[in-house]
Amino acid sequence: MKKNPALAAYMNCTAEEGLDLDRFVEHGGRLLTPAEVASLTTGLDDLHKKVTFLKSDNPKLAVQLELLIDFYQDNPPGLPPQVRAETIFALRYAVKNLDLVPDDEPGVGYLDDAAVVESVLARHAGVFENHCVFRQIEWSAVKP
Repeated sequence: MKKNPALAAYMNCTAEEGLDLDRFVEHGGRLLTPAEVASLTTGLDDLHKKVTFLKSDNPKLAVQLELLIDFYQDNPPGLPPQVRAETIFALRYAVKNLDLVPDDEPGVGYLDDAAVVESVLARHAGVFENHCVFRQIEWSAVKP
């Protein structure tokens, strides 16, 4: 198996007893480089394609990713940097091949993507619920 240095860096946040998903997301958001942040803009087409693909088999993940994309593009004023960084991390995680579980693994390939997205939504639920009100989206359809 080929080593992935970016994933290895993100995994430095794991505890001996297993992965702490909230720490993984927080750590991943902190590790983003300016180049990685900038690359998300060019990766949005791929992310939209993935969302379209997910709609049939993973509709909730598709809706959650759409919300995060809208949130990222809206870039609400006064947003705490941690919320933006973790949103970007979740979107990059979903579009890149940095997965803990490969996407092509039958039946479970998107569990890690969903877990990262849901962690971000849960960690900042108030912010995302307010954004849903702004976007006229039913929070109950996307909340973790």
